[in-house]
Amino acid sequence: MNRDITVTILMPVYNGAAYLNEAIDSILAQTYSNFNLLIINDGSKDNTQAIIDSYSDSRIISVEQENMGVSRSLNKGLSMINTPYVRRHDADDISETWMLEWQVNFLETHKDVAAVSTRCNFMTENSKISESHLQPKDHIFEGKELIYAQREHFEPFCPIVHGSVLCRTEIFEEFGGYRTEFLTSEDNDLWLRIIEKYKFAILNKSPYKLRLNPGSATQMHKSSGTFFRNLALLYADERMVKGSDPFQRGEALTDIKYEIITEDLSKLAENGKLFAGNYLNFLYKVAISSKDYKLAFFLIKESLKVGWKLSNTWRAIFFPILGDKFVKTGMSIKKMFK
Repeated sequence: MNRDITVTILMPVYNGAAYLNEAIDSILAQTYSNFNLLIINDGSKDNTQAIIDSYSDSRIISVEQENMGVSRSLNKGLSMINTPYVRRHDADDISETWMLEWQVNFLETHKDVAAVSTRCNFMTENSKISESHLQPKDHIFEGKELIYAQREHFEPFCPIVHGSVLCRTEIFEEFGGYRTEFLTSEDNDLWLRIIEKYKFAILNKSPYKLRLNPGSATQMHKSSGTFFRNLALLYADERMVKGSDPFQRGEALTDIKYEIITEDLSKLAENGKLFAGNYLNFLYKVAISSKDYKLAFFLIKESLKVGWKLSNTWRAIFFPILGDKFVKTGMSIKKMFK
């Protein structure tokens, strides 16, 4: 790679053809142009590579490989990078044109900060952006322009949006990159390790648009995400007390418990008594807020298929449509008659 380049944007992708053009285009349109875009095609079965090859921009470097998974792909990419900065970017998300320049300027003028992330707006599969659904939430900033990530900020959700992170490359190297024992939440684990020693800034602006894909939401399997996220928090707490965690002591991860039996869920779905929380608790609200009525209708239909007998399903469908003001008024009236 050209050593005059300041930033390498690292993007792993697996079967990302549906949204890859939007992601790449948003990167190539950055006002800060002194970067390489390193795309790791992690064994895609669709036309991901054809999309990558359709670009003639010399800043794009692509690597094809057999499927290795996200954390191993990221570590492989990190091993290839010799630029001072690494910017993460997911293959289905979008960055505002000024984002990279803003972040580079921040780290250039804050030499004591190891990494910087931003807030994100959530976006539907149809590229509809919700202006009212952001991560992290407003309250974490307390009106400040930025905060530095602390252990307490990681509950209930990680405050660092993975795809928005710009980090000094030497920091990734110092911490050995991502720990592949974490099948998910490998980013949570890395950020928690970094903040124990260095400043990690979170800026109170939202130039990053994070896409939510309903195809990954399922009510038939419990996600491993909760298990590994809790493990990352547990290990962080253990490092504070003992000075190391089991992986650092060379201990193997055992007793992985995150799968649940699906037969009971199937029976509930057949009887119309399964609440589709992965759809209605958040994704549906983003669809309504962003006016993505096509997605909202799909989520309503799928949720009613499995949960039409539940009052919770109907409330979750109608309350976002009626709006917070209507719901609060209704709750107040209900309390008056108790």
